[in-house]
Amino acid sequence: MMSNDILQTKCDVCAEIAHEPYIECCDCETNLCSGCFAAGKETTTHKNDHMYAIRRNDFPLFENCNWSAKEECKLLSALSTCGFGNWEEISKSVHTRSKLECQEHYKKYYIENVPCKELKVFPETKESLFPKLLTPYLYNTDVCTNPPRNNTGDQHLAGYNAYRSEFEFNYDHNAESIFNIEDSHSEDEDDECMDALKVSLVNALNTRLRERRRRYKIIQNHGLIMANKLIAWVQKFDVTMTRQKAERLLCFMQFMTGMQFDAFMETMNLEYELMQKLLRLYQFRRYGIKTLYTARIFKQLKRDNDLHVKEQKHATAIMAKNFDNQSPTKPTTLYGRNKLLKFKRTLMPLEITDLPGFSQLTETERVLCSNLRLTPESFLDIKEQLIAQNFKMGCLRLIDARRIIKIDVNKTRKIYDYLMYEGFITKPV
Repeated sequence: MMSNDILQTKCDVCAEIAHEPYIECCDCETNLCSGCFAAGKETTTHKNDHMYAIRRNDFPLFENCNWSAKEECKLLSALSTCGFGNWEEISKSVHTRSKLECQEHYKKYYIENVPCKELKVFPETKESLFPKLLTPYLYNTDVCTNPPRNNTGDQHLAGYNAYRSEFEFNYDHNAESIFNIEDSHSEDEDDECMDALKVSLVNALNTRLRERRRRYKIIQNHGLIMANKLIAWVQKFDVTMTRQKAERLLCFMQFMTGMQFDAFMETMNLEYELMQKLLRLYQFRRYGIKTLYTARIFKQLKRDNDLHVKEQKHATAIMAKNFDNQSPTKPTTLYGRNKLLKFKRTLMPLEITDLPGFSQLTETERVLCSNLRLTPESFLDIKEQLIAQNFKMGCLRLIDARRIIKIDVNKTRKIYDYLMYEGFITKPV
């Protein structure tokens, strides 16, 4: 380790590591271990009657600090090796301090309040604030002399082989096969036409290779090799803009850098949060609430009322179950024409007043969403998909609608009938 190399001092006599405390000659600056010093050994420049000093690194460098000089050296060396911010690995290198202690100590004595004038504060630059991100393309390949073709350890890298720095299957992997043509023309044929054909093939190949290079550049700039990491990042937008809308915005990565796309997604997320807050304020105004204090009281009372209604429904269900168990006749099934009919419990309509997207629905659509127990945003997405498919095909069948939206078939039928009645979609003749 680099930290050990800095702190380890070798004896100039026996060439072994001089463990603390060791002896330093004041006349010739020779370092001696305790064993060589006790034996009175000498060198060509050092004599055993020279003045000496006992050296050790267990003293503090800063006032009112319980960190020793040895720990300070380990901390700075680990920072240069592991990088700023990697406090987990830094604490492992220091050994005697936790991750939080290393972070707070460096922030206090090396960034905010620098006690020594020798420790100059470096100016903030773009490189210091935004260091270059590490990408999986830059893996060290020296550890493997014969890189395997099928690396089972990197299956989560979307087919990228880190040992070979390439993908198992390239984008448009048949681009090079454009030259697999038979050279069967005779000498009588026009050579200029053949030359023009070859030039056209080369231009076509260059176009396909540029597209492959462009896609790999997008993957590298946005870190898209690890698909699981991308999915986990998209999941944080489920509460505001839903995952479907977040996934639709991923196509804009090709027009932006990583920082620009993150800022774009955060602004979109902030917009949806503000829309939700405005919708809540609109609801408060509709109920006659004009101050934040009364709004907090309203929310608390509404929460208590919902809890009371839930407990009442639970108690009613328990009473109904006990009544059915005690009843001598249990009308749970009926016999129809040569088949057994079962009762189906009807669900209560869903309360969608406070949900996002409620203000974008018409009165009929609100009733439909409530009865079908669909959120307004889900209904708007389904409506948009069906209208887009109808515009693309010219008409829309019920079986195609069920193939597009993966929900209950009865709900799909009701949404399909509503859109066809309102004229949003047309039924094939």
